[in-house]
Amino acid sequence: MNPMTELGLRFVRRPGPGGRAANLAAFGATAVVALLVTFLIAGSLGLSQRSERIGWRSADKADPATAIGALNLDDDQRVDGHRLSVLDLAVLRPNELAPPPGLDHAPKPGEVFVSPEVAKRWSSLAKQYGVEKPTGVITDKGLSSPEEFIIIRGVQTIPADQHPQYVSSWNEKVWDSRMLALLIAVAFGIILVLFPILSLVGQAAGVAAKRREHRLAALRLAGATRTQVLWLSTVEQAVLAAAGAVVGLVGYTVLSPLIAQIPLGGGRWYVGDITVQWWTVLVVLAAVPVLSVTSALIGLGRVSITPLGVVRGQTRKGLSVLRIGMLVIGPVMLAYFGMKAAVLPLLIAVGFAALAVRVVGPWAVQLVGKAMAKAANGPVTLLAGRRLVDDPKGAFRPVAALVLSGFVTGFISVFMPSGDDVPSFNDMRIGVALLLSLVFLTVAASTAAGAVGTALDQAAPARALRRSGVPLSVIERAARVAAVVPVVGVGLPVVGFGALCGLALSGGKMITQGSSGVLLLLGQVVAGLVLVTVAGTAGAPVLRKASAN
Repeated sequence: MNPMTELGLRFVRRPGPGGRAANLAAFGATAVVALLVTFLIAGSLGLSQRSERIGWRSADKADPATAIGALNLDDDQRVDGHRLSVLDLAVLRPNELAPPPGLDHAPKPGEVFVSPEVAKRWSSLAKQYGVEKPTGVITDKGLSSPEEFIIIRGVQTIPADQHPQYVSSWNEKVWDSRMLALLIAVAFGIILVLFPILSLVGQAAGVAAKRREHRLAALRLAGATRTQVLWLSTVEQAVLAAAGAVVGLVGYTVLSPLIAQIPLGGGRWYVGDITVQWWTVLVVLAAVPVLSVTSALIGLGRVSITPLGVVRGQTRKGLSVLRIGMLVIGPVMLAYFGMKAAVLPLLIAVGFAALAVRVVGPWAVQLVGKAMAKAANGPVTLLAGRRLVDDPKGAFRPVAALVLSGFVTGFISVFMPSGDDVPSFNDMRIGVALLLSLVFLTVAASTAAGAVGTALDQAAPARALRRSGVPLSVIERAARVAAVVPVVGVGLPVVGFGALCGLALSGGKMITQGSSGVLLLLGQVVAGLVLVTVAGTAGAPVLRKASAN
């Protein structure tokens, strides 16, 4: 075995003082990343599977002369308070193809097939449809969800004034309109949650990497080459990330029955729709460690270039004001393309806007730190301000996901419909709640991991301060202030920036109705402050222990 590989595995088993806490934080954060990535992939594939079963109902491109069926869908009726869809189907070419999915034969005029939920309530519908008992019950191969309310009724013909849709195959690769709208919304959601997830990946890698920075710098000064140092770090990070990915996959599998209860797209899910597939496992097991190792290597660039600077604790260069230019690109693109533009340019525009937050954030933290240090009237504010100025990237890292969640919340607060019982509105409300749940889960893991990493980063200066007589309580208060200030000073403006991007996309129109958007923003602020408080609690004992020797 390569000596550096063996040494890397040894460091994983015996990480040294403070290393166990760093490795546990990195491992837990990586597991959350793997769980979220698996959920996003499996959920998108689940939408595709649901659409494949019912896509033929949305088909309308066949030539009437060669079509095998004509249909008309009415989804304005209700039964026991549930929206009922009634599909009239005129089979134009019987016995040529297999029956529609979920039916044992193509319905003849007068025959009625119903979903299981409708079958339970048929006694109240028998008189309306003139059939004492349904011809058959649609199986799960022809339903979008276990609780779908639908009747497929055979008719002789569909009048032209009802504008029939013509079908060329019962298994056409046509996206159901509702599933397609959901998939587009999911694509936007993935873009919005992608940066908090990537931030969490960087957080997971950074916590362990920062811990090993001085150790690797010492190895470089002792004669190890740049390649050997990076390989050793790769081994350490890959082992932690692979273990986290496995735990994340297992966690998703355990949670699948609960996830299937989410009533999105007209009802709950069949567990099989969201069950993780073999190639999804391979993607997660490959992608998560690769992203984690890449983040770790980027973070160790300073070690490979200037190991002496790391050992001496040299201050990093200040950040340029040019970063603020990134704030312009996203809103301009969103305003230019608008709501009716192609999906891909809009996704890119949203990505640029979220990236701008990530790029400008450290510069804004540096700016706030300078103001704090200049206006400080006590040791706590002075220490906190100097820490922000000395390492704005490090100070922003623990709260990056939280600040990005502010952008997500501000963006979607413009698009929060309420009131009307419209299926697409219900999907949007549930989707927003789901998206925020994912973001806050990411934020919680990222903030907690970041608090541990920050505590380890600050161990050496905190130890020096304690030896010079500064009370531990002052150091801990300064650490809490340094954690809260970026959230308030940067996070709140970012909420406004997210709302600005949402308005640019909608052409200046607020789609939010009532107070739902305001409640969403208030919820974000409260959740953010709670998370920072909890994170500060998690980092405090680590800082206390690491600075004691």
